[in-house]
Amino acid sequence: MWIQFLGTGDAFCSGGRFQTCFLVKVPDYCFLIDCGATSLLAMKQSNIDSNLIDGIIISHFHGDHFGGLPYFLLDANFSGKRKRALTIAGPPGVAVRVEELLVTSYPTVDIDHLTFAVEFIEFRENQNIAMGPLQLESFPVVHVPASLPHGIRVNHHNTTLAFSGDTGWTDNLYKIADSADLLICECNFFSTELPSHLNYRKITVERDNFNCKRIILNHLGKEMLDNMAACKLECSSDGMIVEI
Repeated sequence: MWIQFLGTGDAFCSGGRFQTCFLVKVPDYCFLIDCGATSLLAMKQSNIDSNLIDGIIISHFHGDHFGGLPYFLLDANFSGKRKRALTIAGPPGVAVRVEELLVTSYPTVDIDHLTFAVEFIEFRENQNIAMGPLQLESFPVVHVPASLPHGIRVNHHNTTLAFSGDTGWTDNLYKIADSADLLICECNFFSTELPSHLNYRKITVERDNFNCKRIILNHLGKEMLDNMAACKLECSSDGMIVEI
């Protein structure tokens, strides 16, 4: 897998970072994980054509993780003249949530009358489902319940990319990280403790308990950015590229 971190910041774009969005390529498929409100701008700055994207995986329904979908869809429709179908996978109700977001953003736009079809896949807790050549595993995590938060494992042949989503501490992180080639783990704070987000100190304590080859911290808020000099674990940055 080839991964480009398009957005690594929090909801407030702390440090001038874009909101969560990762571009992932495998030999026969190209997809996004999350699509925060700033994602289309991040894609344009990296010269990424929306027509290259086969699918989008949404971890939960917060604007900094799926709020960029209306802009992506409109760009694909009007600028890209897209013809082939786009797959969007997300928690239960993903089709309704995306359609409502699109209509709220652009009341005259009908998702059923774009130049391309949008196909939706719902994943539920502790489920393994197919998305093109990928196998997705989903796990409940601890965030705002109404956003239906999930951690995700993306499997392609013998490679596994794990993503915590937004979450406070939960033992499900062990399952999400298990045997993964890379765990992208949210780390909103350095030491502040909140039930809905992780902090660097807790992740450092637990690092050896995560059975994964590599961990990169993401969703960095101001407190984390202010303490980067003290961080020994690998942290993401906008535009960063890794291969696993």
